[in-house]
Amino acid sequence: MTDRIDRLEAQLNALAQGWLRLAAALEVGGVVAPGQIDHSLQTARWPGQPFEAEAMKTVEWLCDQLAQARDVRQSLELHD
Repeated sequence: MTDRIDRLEAQLNALAQGWLRLAAALEVGGVVAPGQIDHSLQTARWPGQPFEAEAMKTVEWLCDQLAQARDVRQSLELHD
């Protein structure tokens, strides 16, 4: 069972990394405005579902990661 959980965790981490890179590429490429994806995610809801609380924590974490990456990119642009 532990191996399955470890594999699942690795798969979810890979998906999160892929999603964050895709979101950053869309922002950098001008396809979406900075913060637009965050806003869209933060309005997602799963009413009455037992996993909603944990899902919202994950959405918050993804948005925080995206915002931190955006801050780093902006900082690097200022130093160029």
